[in-house]
Amino acid sequence: MSRSRQSSDSGVLIRFWSLDHHRAEPILWPESPWPKLVFALEGTLHVETKRQLHILPANRALWVQPGEPHPARTLGKARVRTLYFSPELGVIRETGPMDVRPLFRELIGEACRVGPLRRGNRESEAIATIIQLETRAAPLIPMCIPMPESDWLRNWAEAFFDDPSVAFEAGFSRRTLERRVLLETGLTLGQWCQQARALIGLRTIASGATVLEAAMASGFDTSSGFIQSFRRQFGTTPGKFLNN
Repeated sequence: MSRSRQSSDSGVLIRFWSLDHHRAEPILWPESPWPKLVFALEGTLHVETKRQLHILPANRALWVQPGEPHPARTLGKARVRTLYFSPELGVIRETGPMDVRPLFRELIGEACRVGPLRRGNRESEAIATIIQLETRAAPLIPMCIPMPESDWLRNWAEAFFDDPSVAFEAGFSRRTLERRVLLETGLTLGQWCQQARALIGLRTIASGATVLEAAMASGFDTSSGFIQSFRRQFGTTPGKFLNN
């Protein structure tokens, strides 16, 4: 089910776009010159910006600058809710993922239920004001990984996300990978792979898998190894992270 009210920008503070996905599939947003907040009430999103890949479970959102390409897809069933912010609200953030507290989550859902939020409507103005404050105050969360620019190395990186166990069987020497990954991402090969495995595990566990299944999918032999790596990347355990 899709709902969108984009007919006129006159007096609009926040517009919305919502769509319930019943399987893994691409997300096709309406184009807009306004910055937007990408969020899923349920499910997990995979979003790529210019140089980064983002995995967004249902307690994280992504702020996207106007005009910035950001191809995305759902990772299974998802309820996608997107807010577009009028420039007059003056919300300025860099592109990146942010924490979504319970109040913020409810406000996003309410804005999509009653929106668009218009100036001159007391209820709309109240909701828009709190959303504006929540968006400005939400901490930037490291939920992404830098992706290589060159085609061959980006293809290798995408293959790593599909199956990290075969990453070094792709026909490239480890020395070549080490040199190019550092040059194009700013991370050593070991750092990049560690961050990628944590995101693979997050993606897997957010889809409903067990910690052990997430560990296997991300290339760990044991769940304890995965948990330790996840804690190093995100400062908490997978279970606590998803329940924040």
